[in-house]
Amino acid sequence: MKLSKRARSISSIIAIAAGAIIGAYGVQAFIVPSGLSGGGVGGIALLLYYTFKLPIGLMTFLLNIPLFGLGWREINKNFVFKTIWGLVIYSIFLDLFKGVHPVAINDIFLGALYGGVFSGVSSSIVFRFGGSLGGTDIVSKVIQRRFGIPMGTSALAINSVIIMISWAMLGSKVALYTLVTLFVYGRVLDLIQSGVPSKSITIISDKAEILVDRIIEDLGRGATFLSGRGAYSNESKNVIICVVSLPELGRLKQAVREVDPQAFMIITNAGEVLGRGFVKNE
Repeated sequence: MKLSKRARSISSIIAIAAGAIIGAYGVQAFIVPSGLSGGGVGGIALLLYYTFKLPIGLMTFLLNIPLFGLGWREINKNFVFKTIWGLVIYSIFLDLFKGVHPVAINDIFLGALYGGVFSGVSSSIVFRFGGSLGGTDIVSKVIQRRFGIPMGTSALAINSVIIMISWAMLGSKVALYTLVTLFVYGRVLDLIQSGVPSKSITIISDKAEILVDRIIEDLGRGATFLSGRGAYSNESKNVIICVVSLPELGRLKQAVREVDPQAFMIITNAGEVLGRGFVKNE
């Protein structure tokens, strides 16, 4: 058991470092050459670099120090340790990668797009292993614990302030393209964190048993029966609940059409699915 815990700890340390390096590379390879800003502490560090030529990595680390004091009292100590580790690696490589431009970015939109992609991949890796890269993540967690405000809401408010400052200092064009970066970052982060998009399906049919057999046979998915009753007919019915991946949805619809064209289907997005056949529930 001790070996297993040690192995998990080592893998977390390596993964968080890898995520931090990817994030630092994205900033120096795409965001800085495009003259873009960012949200939170990273955005402030970029503004200081553009204005006073202060090192981005060093400023990122120094600006986070007071936040660690706040987080130390409010947040899980393991999270704080992993965040410090990720931030140290991130800050070091931000300055080591200075001047690294593997591809000439002559289009600010491409810089915003790829900067957001790299940042999203970076954060998803770091979050997956229980850390963060500091900044608004710590502040948002503290606000959530103290006031119950969702992390996304507080992070949006904080980032909005930074974007307005960027607008005043760097101009509207940079600020608007920075919003593109933040949007892409959020979408990539959500996509990777949630895994393959899934759909939750509710089916009401007079041929529920036959339909479930088809779902199991054709899709290899399980399903659950719920007892229902029609409000108009007052007849008892079996209601099928199942979850399928997006590529499987078309096959499910086809199976339902073939078995019972009169079946009633409700298809909704499943934000996250844990369990057998989907993401491992840890």
